[in-house]
Amino acid sequence: MTDQTLFRAGAVALFAAALGASPAFAATAPQSAPTPMPAPTTGSMQAAPAASPQTVAKAGKALHQVLDINHTYGAKLAHTTDPAGKQRLIAAAKDKASAAITAQGLTVRQYDQVLAEARQNPALRARLFAAAGLSPQK
Repeated sequence: MTDQTLFRAGAVALFAAALGASPAFAATAPQSAPTPMPAPTTGSMQAAPAASPQTVAKAGKALHQVLDINHTYGAKLAHTTDPAGKQRLIAAAKDKASAAITAQGLTVRQYDQVLAEARQNPALRARLFAAAGLSPQK
């Protein structure tokens, strides 16, 4: 694994929530193919309901914390040359990101779902960014 795979500096950490992979693990996980969504069956062609305001608020708070974790551990990874040390930092960052998400009362899956919905829904993305204390993206 390269340093770039382990952590794609500021750009990934800043807006992976809205435009890319989940920030919960963007800085820590190697890139892999996304899990495909199941194909809709006949009769289930309606869009999934948007996340509730409470869930968006929780996800926004978690996003803020996860971005801070990515920033902190990204800096540490950039200054670490020892592969074992990098793996320890990655594991610690994953643990902290998961803990930040679950501390808000969400599972990592719920958090990732809100982020996925926000990538497709500009209004939801704006609410998520507001809850995270981030400026809106165009």
